[in-house]
Amino acid sequence: MSRGWRLRPAGAAGLALAACAVNPAAQSGPDSRDPPEAPPTYDTAPVLMNDAEVSRELREAYPPELHASGIGGRVEVWVRVDTAGNASSRRIRTSSGYDALDCAAMQMGRVMQFEPAMDAGQPTVGWIPRWVEFEPDPAHPPPPDRPRCEPFDRDPVPLNQSDLTKWLEWFYPKDLQAQGVGGRVVLWLFVDETGDVTKHRVRESSGIEALDRAAGDVAGMMRFVPAKALGLPTGVWVAQPITFQVVNPLAAG
Repeated sequence: MSRGWRLRPAGAAGLALAACAVNPAAQSGPDSRDPPEAPPTYDTAPVLMNDAEVSRELREAYPPELHASGIGGRVEVWVRVDTAGNASSRRIRTSSGYDALDCAAMQMGRVMQFEPAMDAGQPTVGWIPRWVEFEPDPAHPPPPDRPRCEPFDRDPVPLNQSDLTKWLEWFYPKDLQAQGVGGRVVLWLFVDETGDVTKHRVRESSGIEALDRAAGDVAGMMRFVPAKALGLPTGVWVAQPITFQVVNPLAAG
């Protein structure tokens, strides 16, 4: 059985996201295109869990130059949902006819979080098709300073995530830490084709300049398995949240 939904974000009536929660293994017909890998069968399709975040990403991902020109389009993307509910890879199923819109749809897909597909009561991998629709809304333009979209179909994977706690402690401004002042910073990171972070920009500030700078220092220590496009390593911009939080060891008792 197929299920679908359509989302129009509050305050952005010109944007829409539609989804077909269909088991691709069961699809047929001359217009259907198979996913990149033969998917396992499943009893229950993946269910998107973070509508609000996807809505915001959709609004921000619209290429500003196309929005300003009144150009929209509709992209269908295959999304591979792993057993943890992550959108671990994507492929274009039906192009919009505009490379920039196709790329934005692929980038937007990486923020999706799902309840994974279930088969016989166990989580399983599933490919599902999802429509992403861009309709210009002059009253709500996308941010002009978002880094340029670069196409990729496999996300960069952190290599030294286990060291993150150590770096957060090293770079946490000591005066703020002593005062119990923390915050969350979201950075744009450019992960090059070797997996190094070569550039960063603040996407969402913590509101405290010293924490924003410290987040950049932490980001500079991170290393990744690089993203891939058509099987080849490629440099891409990705969003990375970094949180500084004072942990009181006495509170644990």
